[in-house]
Amino acid sequence: METIKTKPLDVLDKSQLSEIRLMKDFRNIFALCFDWGMMTLGLAIFYYFPGLLTFLLSVVIIGSRQFALAVLAHEGAHNLLFSNSKVNDFTAQWLCAYPIFQDNRVYRPYHLKHHRFTETEEDPDLSLSAPFPITKKSFVRKVLRDLIGLTGFRRYSSSLSSILATEASGPLEKFQKVWHKLHGFLISNLIIFSLISIFFHWSFYFLLWWLPAFTYYSLIIRIRNIAEHCVTPGNNGFDNTRTTRATLLVRFLMAPHRVNYHLEHHLFMMCPWYNLPKAHSMMLENGHRDKMCIENSYRSVLYKAVSA
Repeated sequence: METIKTKPLDVLDKSQLSEIRLMKDFRNIFALCFDWGMMTLGLAIFYYFPGLLTFLLSVVIIGSRQFALAVLAHEGAHNLLFSNSKVNDFTAQWLCAYPIFQDNRVYRPYHLKHHRFTETEEDPDLSLSAPFPITKKSFVRKVLRDLIGLTGFRRYSSSLSSILATEASGPLEKFQKVWHKLHGFLISNLIIFSLISIFFHWSFYFLLWWLPAFTYYSLIIRIRNIAEHCVTPGNNGFDNTRTTRATLLVRFLMAPHRVNYHLEHHLFMMCPWYNLPKAHSMMLENGHRDKMCIENSYRSVLYKAVSA
């Protein structure tokens, strides 16, 4: 199904567009410090106060901040992390993408294609929204697979298998190509492993770095994917994705860096994450509320998604 394109100037005027496109590099310096600081806090909580509840709390904190890094890597893919392109790309790769086994060199063209062909047959992410709505039983099964790590195992093993299957004319070229794809992940995670071993305990790298990535992080990704494009009308730029309102706690747990303003992000691709609430307010002031796909909570979105 083809959707009608909605141009930014059809929604906001030039002065408003200039305002929401204004970049403030210090916001992302703070965001990076906050995310990595919270993950360090998550490690410290269980290290100094070991117990089941503190372990689960640490998993949630670290998993949510790993997703926050993914959001900032996404900002980098849009050249919105820092105004200097070299600083933007380096930071997005080494401090956001590589540590969580992502690569913006691959993600950027893939993601921009998603923006260009949102909710059409050429959308590379269409398979994420097409099956919905689903039954409650199906959703529960998916969530259980997320929480026991099966979804994460499939995600990472599939990516690793794809990299190791890289075609080459000989062993040396094969090694060079695989190293080119894996070096950032290996180097960044060696640093993370070393720092965790020095300041906490080496086992925490597996318990509190990769376990959250396999479990809680997977659950957040699923809920985010559902909220962004599933069971939307899909007629135009106002309703082929949605914005989901979220409380401060929900934003911390699963919607960091204003990622819940997905409608505004699609309409204004060059709007940094911290300006998305302003873009939302401007759209309401300009009288677009009735056309916008907005949900009051993630709970209400999930209710629609499991209504089959």
